[in-house]
Amino acid sequence: MYQKTLWSHDFIDGLETDFLINCKEKVNELEVKVASMIMDYENCDFSSLELLELIDNIERLGLGRRFQTNVTRVLNKIAGLDENNLGLKQEEDNLHALSLKFRILRQHDFHRKFKESHGGLTGGLHTDVKGLLSIYEASYLALEGELDLHEAKLFATKNLLKLNGHENEAMKDHVNHALDTPLYRRMLRLEARWYIDAYGKRIDANKLLLELAILDFNMVQSTHKRDLQEVSKWWEKTGLARRLSFIRDRLVECFFWSVGMVFEPQYHSCRVALTKVGTLITTIDDIYDVYGSLNELKVFTNAVKRWDIKAMENMPEYLQLGFLALYNTINEMGYDTLTAQGINIIPILAKVWGELLEAFLVEAKWTHNNYMPTFEEYLDNAWRSVSGMVILTHGYFLINQDVKNDAVESLEKKNDLYRWSSMLFRLYNDLAASSDEKDKDKGPNAISCYMHEHGVSVEVAREHIQTLIDEAWMKIIEARIACSEHLTDPSIDMAINLARVSNCTYQYGDGIKAPKARTKDRVISIIIEPITI
Repeated sequence: MYQKTLWSHDFIDGLETDFLINCKEKVNELEVKVASMIMDYENCDFSSLELLELIDNIERLGLGRRFQTNVTRVLNKIAGLDENNLGLKQEEDNLHALSLKFRILRQHDFHRKFKESHGGLTGGLHTDVKGLLSIYEASYLALEGELDLHEAKLFATKNLLKLNGHENEAMKDHVNHALDTPLYRRMLRLEARWYIDAYGKRIDANKLLLELAILDFNMVQSTHKRDLQEVSKWWEKTGLARRLSFIRDRLVECFFWSVGMVFEPQYHSCRVALTKVGTLITTIDDIYDVYGSLNELKVFTNAVKRWDIKAMENMPEYLQLGFLALYNTINEMGYDTLTAQGINIIPILAKVWGELLEAFLVEAKWTHNNYMPTFEEYLDNAWRSVSGMVILTHGYFLINQDVKNDAVESLEKKNDLYRWSSMLFRLYNDLAASSDEKDKDKGPNAISCYMHEHGVSVEVAREHIQTLIDEAWMKIIEARIACSEHLTDPSIDMAINLARVSNCTYQYGDGIKAPKARTKDRVISIIIEPITI
């Protein structure tokens, strides 16, 4: 039996959601003032470094979406500094500036190489905490073959670890935070929540920015609470948690994932639908993992592949409940898309569900037969069985407000991006599973397969998986750059965010299977409790 949910429907239904009404006018006023401040930075005698630091603060405070046009305009100017004299002061002799410029431009899909200056990573930089942090964060956007950045990562990590405990108090939290998880791999809402607190402690904090960040965070959180209340009513109505006592009741954790993938207020319907998808995946995964017989699972898999309501007649009641919940929910999403955009996506959605359940069935057969696959054989199935492709395919249609008739072709162009996002999802999941004593005898995972095939210890296997994680991040950045050359849609960011929320969920154990205090605290800080003004 899994642990009970930490969140009751009554608790969710009672959440206060009226913050949005009380502060909208003030937020609009502050937004105008910040936009004017950005213009002042551009037009007055500010250096490129000061502009970059302003943009970095805006984005880390969670305000990037409010100033996209301003940020793009500034970055276009900064990106052209090598070729044109725009009257901005150059800071190229400063490795902090160099690293910050590289990181922000690459985050925004400007294709720039990292270039060291004045002999590279030497001299007083060993004790320059700000410079080391900038190089460290920039190095995590490296692609394969960018040796300067890989060397920079080793250098910065080594020296930050040496400084740990010796740096000044103001930088100590920043160093620990970075060493725990680099910025590019962090869940956006968690980073915004942390950075608002950290920025507020700075002597040089811009009070205008800080006030807007706090109000904006609370407004967005209020929207999320209403989303959660809506999807909680749906979950109660399905009755799955009551009728299927063996499943994980993880509505709030699934909603946390959807917020991690797409937090922006305008994507309300996408967030709600992705939460439904997540709860259905969790429910059906538990049917395959802990309850269904192999013959029953074969019947269920074939029924979903055919998307055939008549096949329910051959199922026991618990499978009928699972099948009908899936069938009705996905058909309703398809109907909403058809009426709104004139395209029938149900065949595409049914296909990815069928492929997921085929992968589930492979794993169920392995467990039933006590079969240990090779590492390659395992991963080839496991990146599919982790459900990333199902989540991202639904997300693609749910987040794009104007899906064209060439939707399938456009979706296929993102295949590499979605695959590497799914691979990271799987590798993070398996690292958590391997550290859980209860999971060690429950069938193959990446750690056990690697240990069995190569005859190595769990420590060596975990180290290899961590290496694969770093390689997969390079692949996903490369795939993002390739997608951004031809496509502009928010589902590209969603794939990166899936990898980020996977890291967040599994970093300290399985936050879905067995949510602990850290998982609860994160949910509270992002979804439940507003920031005190």
